[in-house]
Amino acid sequence: MQDEHFMRAWNEGHTRFSADIARAVKWLAEPFRRMGEYMGPASAPGEDSFFARAARRSARPRPRRAR
Repeated sequence: MQDEHFMRAWNEGHTRFSADIARAVKWLAEPFRRMGEYMGPASAPGEDSFFARAARRSARPRPRRAR
């Protein structure tokens, strides 16, 4: 009898439990997906996209020459 109650309770809550697990996996995978996009393959042969992007982001505009 206890087994039957356990199985009924499991079946009633299983869809919610599965949805919670799926949501947690998505939440955990999101930072890795973003890191993969950030460190993705280089667009030009021989260019390391991670360091090229970091250099572009940290580059300062060149000062203009005085006339």
